[in-house]
Amino acid sequence: MSVRAFAPAGAEPLQAGITLELDDEESRYLVKVRRVRVGEAIELFDAGAVWLARLVTHGRRVRVEIDGPRPLGATPLARVLLLGLPDAPATLESITGACELGATQVVLVRCERSAGHVPSAGRLERVMRAAMRQCGRPSPPELLGGPPAEPWSLPDALAHQPELPGVFGEPHANDKTLPPGLTERPGGMRLLVGPEGGLSAREVEAATAAGFVATQLGPWVLRTPTAAVALLARFGSWPQTH
Repeated sequence: MSVRAFAPAGAEPLQAGITLELDDEESRYLVKVRRVRVGEAIELFDAGAVWLARLVTHGRRVRVEIDGPRPLGATPLARVLLLGLPDAPATLESITGACELGATQVVLVRCERSAGHVPSAGRLERVMRAAMRQCGRPSPPELLGGPPAEPWSLPDALAHQPELPGVFGEPHANDKTLPPGLTERPGGMRLLVGPEGGLSAREVEAATAAGFVATQLGPWVLRTPTAAVALLARFGSWPQTH
């Protein structure tokens, strides 16, 4: 597994041959956590790009030499996760899964059964960076409804990107009613997940009226993070071809 680090914000434009000093956090991660030694290769994330680099000096702040850019894979389709707020730990777990499974946007939504508070901006950023390190994704999903803003209302979330088809998990749904286009490489998807306790009957009615289609995610009641991962895995895994 590749060792990945983040270029410091505001660093000079990267190019092959330059050396770059990393900040304290990234230096500590490379030296203390991953035990990277001088001369070993790493990948460096910088504003959505990935660069191949080598560690050239140890110390409180390490320096790396840039070897060159790493080609990126296919452009992701629009995958918009409308996340009915669970408690804070489940919110962080859901965002981790969304980052790893390629969601392009995560919208935090205050639903009738939402009982938890929104994690701080710092915690959200740390969780997304950890997920990016693990999976190799060079840029995080866009987060809407996170601090300092307030979570969105469900009506506002249902009206977001209306050109994309939408689905939501419902234990009693009949998958035979799913439109064929949902499984035939659509241009993108909106995926609605309720909080712990699920969407209320009124919210299910509102989602259906907004064009969202109910789908089963198995015979059991799922936690919010599990439902988010299941929807993304089922409906959000098509690559964009060039």
